[in-house]
Amino acid sequence: MSSKNKRLLCALATVFGGFSLLLFTTITKDILFKNLSLCSSTGLELVFGSFTMFTAAVTAGFITSLIVVRKTHLPHILLSLGVLAKMSIMVNCSYLTGAFLFELGVNSSLILGLWLGNYSALKFPLAPVS
Repeated sequence: MSSKNKRLLCALATVFGGFSLLLFTTITKDILFKNLSLCSSTGLELVFGSFTMFTAAVTAGFITSLIVVRKTHLPHILLSLGVLAKMSIMVNCSYLTGAFLFELGVNSSLILGLWLGNYSALKFPLAPVS
């Protein structure tokens, strides 16, 4: 595979992984659990909502790894930096919907889920290998 194709796959994986992470977390937060927040959600909703957001991040990380054919970690690094940037913007613009530690935990679980999806794609026996 040429380096041009590798760069194209890396860019495609980053964009597709970012959109899938955004889509899955939006479905979880806004559709399934109706504006999941520390202040307005019950304890059971917080547990299941946090678990489904983590599962969404694992799925996005898995999909991203399969697109780049398990060769590079650059899309996961960029997506992790995107989650950190989103968190810093939320803090600086006072857009936090709940307590800071809750938002920090949710975003940390997104980053951990991305990397767990990457690891699971590396161990997945049917994943393509180049």
